[in-house]
Amino acid sequence: MSEYDRDILRENYHALNDIKKIVGESAGTSHVVELNVVREYENFLRSADSELPGLLLSFNAIDHAVNPNSRSDYYRSAGILMHMSRNLGKLKVKVDDNAHSPVTITKSFHFISDSGLRDILERDYQELQRGIISSNWKSAILLSGGSIEAILLDLLLRNSSIALASSKALSGTDLNKWDLNNLIEVAVEEKLINPGIATLSHSVRDYRNLIHPGVEIRKNLKVEPEEAKIAMNVLDMLIRELS
Repeated sequence: MSEYDRDILRENYHALNDIKKIVGESAGTSHVVELNVVREYENFLRSADSELPGLLLSFNAIDHAVNPNSRSDYYRSAGILMHMSRNLGKLKVKVDDNAHSPVTITKSFHFISDSGLRDILERDYQELQRGIISSNWKSAILLSGGSIEAILLDLLLRNSSIALASSKALSGTDLNKWDLNNLIEVAVEEKLINPGIATLSHSVRDYRNLIHPGVEIRKNLKVEPEEAKIAMNVLDMLIRELS
């Protein structure tokens, strides 16, 4: 298991820190702790292993017994504290890794008929969220626009006879040649999607032009947080409506 719940990681990190302090205080100047203190560490490790399997180092109390050849009630604290420090290090690395990992959610695109396209949309939705989190507004708009276009094309292909009979339809029968604006107009005209999506989608319709810096400048296209978030909202509305 390579991924761990961030809250469980933090809880175990702080719990082990507290146990380590108790061991240090119990040892004092004698540098020896009693069995009941060692048992606390063993109990912690059992619990942690059930929540974070395979993460922490195993522990054998006998290795730290004052008298390992007979039943011992006393254990050397130095080795135990070192063992705890190593496990704290492992927890800290995972806590830090999780702190720098953007939180994303998974959306289902089960309504997409083509399995290959479905996989691409699921992948791109994850990347889109990371783009929003890291303020990459242009890539977020491009991914939103591309996803909206792909979803609408799939929708109209499944309803091709209706789409081609629409008063908004382009001449010819190849829906793959339609741009996002055409797809939106026909989908709304034929009541395949909510008109509200068309109203909000003005910030997305020219998304392909963002690929060309010259066109972006000439048309004065906006690449700002508002446009990116609206684009993602339009995509989310479309996903919700078709789910």
